[in-house]
Amino acid sequence: MSGRWLSWKRLVPGLVVVAVAALVMSLFVFRSKENGETDAGNELADALASHPGLASHRLPLAYVAEKLAQNGGEASGETLSGPAQEAYDSRAFPHKYILPAQTAAARLAYARAHVRGQTASGQVALKQAQGTSTPQGWTEMGPRNPIQAAQTSYTGTRAYVSGRTTSLAIDTPCTLTRCVLYAGTAGGGVWKTVNALAAAPRWDPIGQGIPSNAIGYVYLAPTGDLYVGTGEPNGSGDSEAGVGLYKSTDDGASFTKVPTMVGRHDVTLGRSISSIVVDRSNPQHMYIGTAVARHGSSSSNGGRFTPPGSVDVGVFESMNGGAKWTRSLTEQSDVVRENSPTGLDYFRGGISKLQFDFAHPGTVYASMFDYGLFRRVGTGDWQMIYSIHNPGSKATTISNRVEFALAYPPGGKTRIYLGDATYFNDSVSGLLRTDNGTAANPSWTLLSNPTDGTPGYGSYNFCHGQCSYDMVVASPPGHPDQVFLSGSMNYAELQAFGGPGNSNGRASVRSADAGVHFTDMTNDAQPNPNGLHPDHHALVFAPGWDAQKWFTASDGGIVQQNGPFVDRSGQCASRGLTGALLADCLQFLSAIPTENNNQINQGLATLQFQSVSTSNNARILQAGTQDNGTWENDRVQGWVETVGGDGGQSGINVDTNSIRYHSYYAPQHDVNFHNGDPDGWDWISDPLLNSGETASFYVPFIADPVKGGTVFDGLNHVWRTTDNGGKQAFLQKYCNELTGDYGNRPKDCGDWKPLGGDQGNLSSTFWGPRTDSGNYVVAVERSTSNTSTMWAATRYGRLFISDNADAANPNDVKYQRIDQALNLPQRFISGISIDPANKNHAFVSYSGYSAYRPGGHVYDVTWNPKTGTGTSRDMSYDIGDQPVTDVVYS
Repeated sequence: MSGRWLSWKRLVPGLVVVAVAALVMSLFVFRSKENGETDAGNELADALASHPGLASHRLPLAYVAEKLAQNGGEASGETLSGPAQEAYDSRAFPHKYILPAQTAAARLAYARAHVRGQTASGQVALKQAQGTSTPQGWTEMGPRNPIQAAQTSYTGTRAYVSGRTTSLAIDTPCTLTRCVLYAGTAGGGVWKTVNALAAAPRWDPIGQGIPSNAIGYVYLAPTGDLYVGTGEPNGSGDSEAGVGLYKSTDDGASFTKVPTMVGRHDVTLGRSISSIVVDRSNPQHMYIGTAVARHGSSSSNGGRFTPPGSVDVGVFESMNGGAKWTRSLTEQSDVVRENSPTGLDYFRGGISKLQFDFAHPGTVYASMFDYGLFRRVGTGDWQMIYSIHNPGSKATTISNRVEFALAYPPGGKTRIYLGDATYFNDSVSGLLRTDNGTAANPSWTLLSNPTDGTPGYGSYNFCHGQCSYDMVVASPPGHPDQVFLSGSMNYAELQAFGGPGNSNGRASVRSADAGVHFTDMTNDAQPNPNGLHPDHHALVFAPGWDAQKWFTASDGGIVQQNGPFVDRSGQCASRGLTGALLADCLQFLSAIPTENNNQINQGLATLQFQSVSTSNNARILQAGTQDNGTWENDRVQGWVETVGGDGGQSGINVDTNSIRYHSYYAPQHDVNFHNGDPDGWDWISDPLLNSGETASFYVPFIADPVKGGTVFDGLNHVWRTTDNGGKQAFLQKYCNELTGDYGNRPKDCGDWKPLGGDQGNLSSTFWGPRTDSGNYVVAVERSTSNTSTMWAATRYGRLFISDNADAANPNDVKYQRIDQALNLPQRFISGISIDPANKNHAFVSYSGYSAYRPGGHVYDVTWNPKTGTGTSRDMSYDIGDQPVTDVVYS
C-alpha cells in the first residue's frame, strides 16, 4: 500500500500504531498526494521510437519517457490525475466529494485523540505499552542536506534539492551578512532564513498559528507585516485548498488569522490565496486574489474536487487592514460537474497575480485565468486591458493563464510584460509588451516567434504546455529593460532527452533588451554546470544587487542565481548544430549566470515523501518523493537521491542488502544489484506495462520479507517475480536505465507473472459484482513467519488471504475472500499489518468515512483458511470518524 508510515524506533511487541489523515500535516510524514487509476502502456519503447537519440541516454530512460510523455509533467500528469486524487476519491467513496461536515469532524476527532495522548494518563499508558520509563517520541530522519546524485540531474552535476516551493518574499536591505528570505511550500509550510546570500543559509520553519502546510503566497507588506495565504494555487491534483489568510507582526515568530468574511462566508476557505498586495500610500488598503484549489486536509492528500460551498474566486478588497472585505472583481468561473471524473472546474476566473503601480498611486492590476489582464484606477471600475488570445472552451478551461510584470522606463509611463499561456494555440505560450500600461486602451506588441533562429524564439512556448501549473514573468526593480520568464523544462531541446541541444532547456530565460532577445538561465558557467530543476513557481530579486542576484523557486526547491553574466556560446560548436538551431544556441548561451547555487536547499526540509522501506537490519533506508526521485540513507553518510522521477514504493532484498528495488509512478520498477549505485538501476517492468491491467498511481510494491529475490506488485492481479525481476547479466546488458541496449532487447525486461490465473484477478466478477476498473489491488502484505501466507486488498474493500503465495506455478496460487464473511467495511483498505507470531492474524485499517459507508477504521482480524471462518473486532474505539491511512503492529 502506498504511503507506509514507520517510526525509526523499534515498536514493542503487542503495540498497534495507526496513522490518521490529520497527521499528514507533519513535514516528515510518509504519505502521498492524489490520482485515479493508471492505464499501463510501454512508454519506454514509444520514447525510443520517437526519439532515436535516446539510444545513448544519460538520464534514466523511464524518467525521460515519463517527462516526454507528459510534456514536462506536473500539470498534465497531475491536474487531471495523481496519487492525492486517488486518496481523496477513496475517502469520498461512494460519494464524489467529501462534505465539510466530515472534514470538520475528522479534524475534531484527531484533536481530541492528540490531547488524550498528551495527558498524564495517556503518557502512563504509552510508557506501559512500550515498557519504558519515559515516553518514546519520533526521531526526524531528514534529509536536512538532500543531495541529488549527478546521474539524476539534467547537467550531470550533483546538486542539493528540496520540495516544491510555491512562493518567495525577500526583505530589504539584503546584504552578504543579513538577507531575510521567506519561502512558502506546497506541503512543508513556511520557512525563513536571515542569511539568504550565504553559501548554505540556515533555514528555520515558522508558521506558528497557521493550521495548514499548503502555502499559496507569502507577502511582505510595506509596513513590514508578513502575510501568508494558505492553499496552493498551482492547480495540480495535490494543490491543496486553503484555510485562510494569516498575518505576523513579529517577523514570522507568530501568526494570527485575518478574517476574510464577505457576509457570512469566508472567501478564502476551500480556495487558494494566489496574491496579496497592500497599498503603499494607504497601508489600510489591501487586496487578495483567490484561485481554484483542491480538497483534503493537506497538500499530500488533497483531491480533485473543489470543496463544496466554496465562494467564487476573484479579487477581494479591504479598506481597514483586513477587518472587513468586499468583493472587488469576479467573473464567471467553471461549475463543478459532479458526474465527471475531475469535476471539470479548473481555473477559470481565478487570480494569478495582483500588483500596485508604483508610478501611478492607486492603480492596481489583476491577471485572471481565462480572461486576461484587468486594471483599476482608484475607486473606479475594473477594466480589461488585455484579453487572452485563444479563450478556448470557457466551460472547461485548463490552460488559459495570464502572468505579468510591471516596469518603469524613463518618462513616467508604465511598461507591462505579459505572458499569455495560449497565445499561439491551446498549449503554446507567448510574450507581449506594452510601453503605456495606463493608456485607455494599451497597444500590445507580440515579442515571441515560433520560428527557430529568430530573436522571438527565446520566449516562444516558455512554459511548455503546462502554464497553468508553472508560469513566471518578472522584471527586476530599477531595470525596466530586463524581463525573466520561467516555467517547465523544454525537454525536447535537451541532448540528454534526445533533442538537438539548441538550448539548455529554457527552464528560465532572461532578456536585457525589453523582451526582444533572450538568453538561457537554466545552466550556469561553472566547469561542471549547475542546472535548474523544472517547474518554476516564483522568482524574487535580491534588493541592492543591480539585478545580479535573484532566487528561483521550483518543484526542486530554491536556487540562488548570480551574475555577472558570462558568454558560453563557445559550447555550441560541440553540439553538432547548424543553421537556425546553431543561431538559437549562440544566442541562448551568450549571457548565462556565473553560478546557480543550489546549496541554499541545505536545511530546507520540505521534500514530499511518499513511502519508505528498510533493510532487514534497519541500517539502510529508501524513500520515494514527489518529482524528486528515490532516496537512500545508510545511516552513516546521509541521504542521496539515486534515481530521478516520481518516487513511489521501494524495497531491499532480505538476503542481500546490496540488491535494491524502487518504483516510479504506476507499475514501473527498477532493480539495482550494486548497493543502489545511481549507475546500476535496471528496468524490470515490461510485463506489467504490457498487461493492460489498471493500477494505482503508486502501486503496492513490496519485497518479500522472508524469501530473498521475491517481489510482489498489485494491479488487477497480484504479480510476482522470484529472481529480483530477471537475470542480472541480461538486465544489465539490455535493461540498464543509463547504458542498456533497450531497443535491441531479445525479450522483455522483467519476468513478472500474475498469480492465481483468471481467478487471481481480484477485481473480477468471480469475487463479486463490483468490477469497475478502479477496484484494483491497493495493499499486498507477506507474513514474516513463513514463505507462503499473503494478504491482499482492493481499493473498495475486498480483503483476501492466500496460504500458497510461493507456489512454484503462479497459476496454482489460491485466494480466499474474507471481508464479506467477517462483515468488514466496504471502503478503501489503507493498510494491513500481519502478526509476526500468527500468519492468519492481522490488523486492517480503513480510509473513508463511516458516515458514507458503515463500519470502523481499524480492525483486528483472524482467519482460519481450513474452516473458512474467522473473527473480526472493531478497534476504532474513540478515534472518531477520521480516515486512517495505515496501521503497524509489532
